[in-house]
Amino acid sequence: MNHSTDREQYADATIDAIASAVLSRQPLPPMTCSIVDDGYRVQRALTAQLNAGRGGDLKAGVTATSTQQQLGIDGPLAASLYVDGRLESGCTLTVTEGQELECEIAVITDGSGKPLGLMPAVEVVYLAFSRAEDLSIANAVAANLGADRYICSEVVRWDESLTQVPICVCRDGVEIATMSNSYSFGSPASGAAWLVDEGRKRGLWSDSEQQRVLLLGTCGDPIPARPGQYRIDFGPLGTVDFILVQSRLETSEGNNPDNWSGT
Repeated sequence: MNHSTDREQYADATIDAIASAVLSRQPLPPMTCSIVDDGYRVQRALTAQLNAGRGGDLKAGVTATSTQQQLGIDGPLAASLYVDGRLESGCTLTVTEGQELECEIAVITDGSGKPLGLMPAVEVVYLAFSRAEDLSIANAVAANLGADRYICSEVVRWDESLTQVPICVCRDGVEIATMSNSYSFGSPASGAAWLVDEGRKRGLWSDSEQQRVLLLGTCGDPIPARPGQYRIDFGPLGTVDFILVQSRLETSEGNNPDNWSGT
């Protein structure tokens, strides 16, 4: 499949405007993708600009069967992660109003997609549209399903038999949520295979010598990204620790963006 003209099909100004909104964590400009294939074309152009040609990691979205049914789609979606968005456990980061945290299991692969290890991860997402009529699956795909930053912890050995992982979220020493993974594609092993395959089909993956991180979708419901000190325990996979600080540059009063959750 030839994706060389992705940017040519959409005005440079459109991609630039989307990129600016992503970087500043502001509501997206008017979006006009009518079908999912259009969304992936914009996604590829957007990712190429923000990653400056560097190969990035991938994420699966809408991985819960119940959410797929609510949205009227027949399977998960794929998106790209931004190279500069990768952070390590123990970091401090600034968040804005409307951002959410997603607890995710990550699979580490080699450049061909072969699993090498497992890792607990937390994705920080933000997906808001400036116009209510733009809220659609195709436009969400175009915006990389709200990708912003993702916090990685230590890698543990690959375990193909792993299915369920208990997760406990604590903020400032107080438990605020418990959850587990529940994927439409089954186990993390199946999810990684699906994401590599879908990434190839959508022009998001090319084999290389580089190891990749695959985020397999949120476990449980997203959590509002409120200031505090977090420790998220992923049972046998370990913990992710970080501090959130509220940004001083909040969305201006009266902007009232339309948010789309379920990434």
